[in-house]
Amino acid sequence: MTGDRAGLSREYHVYERVRDAVVELTGARAAAGPAASPSAYWTEELENIDYMVEASPLIIRKLRHHSFHLTGIRPYDYRTKDSTRQPQFEARLAALRECGGDALCVAESPALGGFGYRIDGQLFNVDTLKFYEVLIGMERGGVLRALRGIDRPVVCEIGAGWAGFAYQFKTLFPRSRYVIVDFAELFLFSATYLGALFPDATLAFVGTAATPTMAAAAAADFVFVPHTLAHLLEQVPLDLTLNMVSFQEMTSPQVRGYAAMAAAARCPWLYSMNRERSPYNTELVTVSGELSAHYALTEVEVLGTDYTTAMKKAPKAGKPVERTEFNYRHFVGRLAPAAQGERRAAGSLATPASGGGPSVVLGMTLYNHARHLPEALESLLTQSAGDFVLVLLDDASSDDTERVARAFAARDARVRYHRHDTRQAMVATWHEVAGLAARECPSARYFAWVSDHDRWHPQWLARLLAELETHPDAVLAYPITRRIDASGADLDKGPRLFDTSACDGVRARWAHMCHYGIGAGDMVYGLMRLDALVQAGTFRRVLRPDRLLIAELALRGRFRQVQDVLWFRRDASGASVDRQRHTLLLAGDEPAGFGAPPWWQHARVLWREYTRDDATLAALGLSKFEWALMLARYQVTYGWRHFRKTEASHAIGRGIDNVVWTKKITKHYWHHAIYNALVGSRALWGRVRRGARRTLYEVLVAMHRLGLRGRGKPEPR
Repeated sequence: MTGDRAGLSREYHVYERVRDAVVELTGARAAAGPAASPSAYWTEELENIDYMVEASPLIIRKLRHHSFHLTGIRPYDYRTKDSTRQPQFEARLAALRECGGDALCVAESPALGGFGYRIDGQLFNVDTLKFYEVLIGMERGGVLRALRGIDRPVVCEIGAGWAGFAYQFKTLFPRSRYVIVDFAELFLFSATYLGALFPDATLAFVGTAATPTMAAAAAADFVFVPHTLAHLLEQVPLDLTLNMVSFQEMTSPQVRGYAAMAAAARCPWLYSMNRERSPYNTELVTVSGELSAHYALTEVEVLGTDYTTAMKKAPKAGKPVERTEFNYRHFVGRLAPAAQGERRAAGSLATPASGGGPSVVLGMTLYNHARHLPEALESLLTQSAGDFVLVLLDDASSDDTERVARAFAARDARVRYHRHDTRQAMVATWHEVAGLAARECPSARYFAWVSDHDRWHPQWLARLLAELETHPDAVLAYPITRRIDASGADLDKGPRLFDTSACDGVRARWAHMCHYGIGAGDMVYGLMRLDALVQAGTFRRVLRPDRLLIAELALRGRFRQVQDVLWFRRDASGASVDRQRHTLLLAGDEPAGFGAPPWWQHARVLWREYTRDDATLAALGLSKFEWALMLARYQVTYGWRHFRKTEASHAIGRGIDNVVWTKKITKHYWHHAIYNALVGSRALWGRVRRGARRTLYEVLVAMHRLGLRGRGKPEPR
């Protein structure tokens, strides 16, 4: 027996030690009762790898082949006889190398059955590219730069799977201390893999008799913590917490709990590469929405497509790629400086606070929405970023609005209430509240209109403010909007997705806005740079003034859409151009041409306002001829969209549908008639032939019976 064990590989001896620790941890979890048991989903998943508790040396030698239970990636997909997908794979690798260089590229190790396409003598698979992409995102987000300034950074990965990223990170940061939080059964993969590839590293399993606490594991290079003991990490000074592809499978409380754990440990950095939620996960709203309860998130752009498309054909150049909540997104989270406490200078993210008053001012117009006003004000006054002024302007409401507004103004010094004696209508009130806000809060650099009947996520202002602070070239930040009804229930309406963060230059932004711009009514409630809003003329006396304002803001900078549902908008019934003719301005106060189509009114205003002097267009880098071409594009695209919504367009559409239907039904009956004629004629011909043969037969039989046939034949002998 001793001789047999002596012949076992070093990797198998590592596995045996890991197996003993896993058996001890899972036994302790079973003794803890149902509360510590995995969910039904993970119970089923873990049953697929139960054979790993009694793995043979051959299984350990091919450990990477068995990790497909965790990743879905198989060696079979990289066989040399099927190389049809390799060109797409190599193209993505080349694109990543162009983004991040070779310094961050760590190839798949051939140890323990490592596999992949062999490129330049090294192995690469989809997992390799995924981890490389995350490292590039960390570099762009400033995470790696901060960690390089720390002698022995402490990194915590939640849900490390088979530990492929841990291998890459430890290769780049050999002095780092790596903590993995996961199901204990998965340590059979991750701990065995890391112990085999880093033979000099020390491993510790928190919760075992040898390492009962985090303090007992302080000297270990790799620390493995079962998910049931994740709360112990609050005692560890973490420098980075990260997760890839598993937050999207959790519930909202679980994701929020891990963010709270990292914040309690005063971890300054958090990195997520996830979908906002899995398509089949109904217990999670959005990953970023839960993480933003403790961290200010900034999305990092790496490539325009998901890592799962590495084996697929790339989209055509210039074709816009629609972004949804089911796309993978890279988010860098930064802990609020006040919550960091005593941190190492290299890991600190503190930014100098601005003096002289709040930098944000909000303007709310009020008109007969007393029923929903308390909910709207409460959701604004409980924002996590609470340093702002809220200016209320009541347009002579006739319900209980004044009493509610004055009560909130008396309760909270941030609220300032003003009231019109007589109604001024929407355009004048929106314009005036922006001016009041600027005067009430001279220190403000950012402004947002807020409605008196909607509600906002507690992180709404913090997330939008972080976007504008992080991207100086952006003039507007706004979130994904969820529609709700009068009672607050969700409506079955998809999100409107649009931003210009990838557009370089005023012409590119204008063209993108003209052709793809939707949701101006959502964007106009976003957070704007106040100086850009003033330059854009605030709210003009035209139909669809919100769309005109968005068009003018597009001339001055980029729009960034935060990919979180942070605003819950109560749908107004009957919103249309015809309705605006009676609500935007008072009767008799309409300017000349107010009855013209909106696109014509907008073009006329834009030409008049931007060609008054040469300095205005020169500041935008445009000539009058270029501006005329841009306005022509605007009129054609917006005019077509506007026409598509009119009754005349609907009538034409119905007429075309009727013509198409008539053509189809005529073609159907024509083909039916031809078919029946052919089949009927063939059947008739068959009946005629059968009738003729029958007639001939009967004639012959009758002739025989009458003796007219068969005479003169010799008698048989």
